[in-house]
Amino acid sequence: MEILSRPIDKMLDHYSVVVVGSGYGGAITAARVARAGQDVCILERGKEMHPGEYPNSGLSALREIQVHTPKADHGSAAGMFDFHVGPDITVVSGCGLGGTSLINGNVALEPGDSIFADERWPRPLRDNPEALRPFMRAAKEMLGSNPYPLSWPELPKLRTLALVADSLNRPLSRPDINVTFVDGPNAVGVRQNACALCGDCCSGCNYGAKNTVLMNYLPDAHWHGAHVFTEVAVRSVERWQGQWRVAYDVTDGAGDGPGSTGNAPRSVLADVVVLAAGTLGSTEILLRSRDLGLPVSDRLGRGFSGNGDVLAFAYDTDERVHNTGLGQHIPREDTLVGPAIAGLVDLRGPDADKNGTLIIEDGTIPGALAAVLPMAMDAAALADLDGETAVSYTHLTLPTILRV
Repeated sequence: MEILSRPIDKMLDHYSVVVVGSGYGGAITAARVARAGQDVCILERGKEMHPGEYPNSGLSALREIQVHTPKADHGSAAGMFDFHVGPDITVVSGCGLGGTSLINGNVALEPGDSIFADERWPRPLRDNPEALRPFMRAAKEMLGSNPYPLSWPELPKLRTLALVADSLNRPLSRPDINVTFVDGPNAVGVRQNACALCGDCCSGCNYGAKNTVLMNYLPDAHWHGAHVFTEVAVRSVERWQGQWRVAYDVTDGAGDGPGSTGNAPRSVLADVVVLAAGTLGSTEILLRSRDLGLPVSDRLGRGFSGNGDVLAFAYDTDERVHNTGLGQHIPREDTLVGPAIAGLVDLRGPDADKNGTLIIEDGTIPGALAAVLPMAMDAAALADLDGETAVSYTHLTLPTILRV
């Protein structure tokens, strides 16, 4: 697969559109705008890594961890696993070209109409939730969303989840996941390999089977003329002579901490800026920009919550579940794990809006993180001494668009 990013000295002084962040929001926006013939610049604070370069051991995983606490920052500024540890919530997000799509669980569930009935959505969506369906179908086609094939090997963790489904008198289904199961070119022509069933989806797929935006939307944007720059940390945006000035640092991935920089702050000009740096990243940029005079809502930075995920672990079970990724080990028929998530038990009912919703899915611990996870749990337990602490993975957030 070709390298998508450019050297920083190749950045132009001005672009029609600057997109900050390269996860789902940034990558999709950049691809669509580039296809429309606009000159686009993508700024990503993490590194560009390709299959074969992701961590597959505890030591290599530790090199890819950055941790931010109220007192200090630790780790590389470009570490792929980005932890923000707070007194009430800890957020885990992906840092790299592709954003959190690099480390998520692949699942591509369409939200039901009841989701858009919430009054916090714009009225046009509340009144007509079907308006988004064509775009969801287009995204699923681009992302190669499909279920784990019935003809593929039976997975021990799916057999176990089937027992859970039976005990709840519910069916076991296979949700659409962004994983390739047939060798060949994807929707944009990038050749991908079929899933090796190694179970390491959430530490970066080293077999090229995970359909991250690095495999589809970002190459599409690149081939339509978008300029991609990595290890660029945006600091702020401000109005300047009728345009937007985007100030950024060039990060030093080998530095002692997330704040390290290899150069003095620089800037690029744009007619339109799209902030798609995730829930935390975009908010941080806007808060710093507010301090420079950018008018923003007084609600900025308020109303955060987790995404409703609960991670549960079982041990000393009656049967081997094979839910730990293989890491450095080669997949064999007797050690196959499967994608991070392959099955689903849906406990939602007709009164879900009133009584809440619950979906049970299988899960997999990446082999590279198997030795690190107990330490992370121990740290979370220590942080929880004074009260409950939630852990959240950041998912798709709507980008903020600043235009002239």
